[in-house]
Amino acid sequence: MRYYSKLTTIPFIGTALFLVFLLPIFQALASNNDTIRQHIKKMATEHSILSNSQVTIYVENGFVLLTGTVQLYLQKMAFEQIAWKTTGVTEVENEIEVKSEFPLSDTTIERKVRMTLMDCECFHGGKYIITVSKGVVSVTGVFFHPHDVQILKRQIAEIEGVVDINIHATPLITERPESRP
Repeated sequence: MRYYSKLTTIPFIGTALFLVFLLPIFQALASNNDTIRQHIKKMATEHSILSNSQVTIYVENGFVLLTGTVQLYLQKMAFEQIAWKTTGVTEVENEIEVKSEFPLSDTTIERKVRMTLMDCECFHGGKYIITVSKGVVSVTGVFFHPHDVQILKRQIAEIEGVVDINIHATPLITERPESRP
């Protein structure tokens, strides 16, 4: 008959407690990661603009990493929006690359951005500086409403060849400060 000392039973008890109490927590986290990943994939398949994208979704404890390629910047934005709207997501890192099949030249992209600013009434009366370099669009200007920045970004994201968008907005102050006596 063998005798076991108390020192050898303590690690065994510790391991047993770990398996009984903590293993289900780790399994739940793994399950939650799979649930988040599957939900993002499912929502992406429901968007027709995301059908030809090659995106991989990594999830760990609510952190989502998106990698791969898409043809339009709009698709990159859509994947990120889906991820942020998914329950359980605490952080999203969007490393998706935009690789257009038929990218437009920087000059053509700039012309299309200018046309967008001219066509949309919400941008009339504002002053804008537009630069495009290697598909990166930068717009600096005065915007009349906070939603105008979002509208412009979405419209620029639909242009073939845009790989990134930077909008530097100065809000127009529409309220007058109270006059001082």
